[in-house]
Amino acid sequence: MSRNYTVNTQIARPVADVYDAIVSSNRLTRYFTNSSSGDMKEGESITWTWNDWGDFPVTVRKIVPNELIVLALESKIWKKTKKGSYEVLVIFEFEELEDGATMLSISEEGWKTDAEGLKGSHDNCGGWMHMLMCLKAYIEHGIDLR
Repeated sequence: MSRNYTVNTQIARPVADVYDAIVSSNRLTRYFTNSSSGDMKEGESITWTWNDWGDFPVTVRKIVPNELIVLALESKIWKKTKKGSYEVLVIFEFEELEDGATMLSISEEGWKTDAEGLKGSHDNCGGWMHMLMCLKAYIEHGIDLR
């Protein structure tokens, strides 16, 4: 399956710190979600909550510490499709850079190329870019951009 898109940014922190800021529910809620039902663990489902949008479940499909996180979401439950529901994978890839910084890339795959699927993927693309910028501000400077 090919990826629908990839967004990325360089973060001036070691890979282990960037990885932990995503898998730790305590840290994730400091810059991205308003609450999370738990830390990311392979095979488990967790629910992210945003005060303005509600609850959104994700299933942790795969974790390779400091390298890879693969999440699954359902398009209809995430309020992106009305006609049908299907699984979309969210892929976080961590690359350690020579200067001790991290390149974090987030991709999605599985979106259909009909109007609903394109709108859903574009909407999520903006959301993941927002998450990257909020993570960067939080982890580099202790700032919550929300």
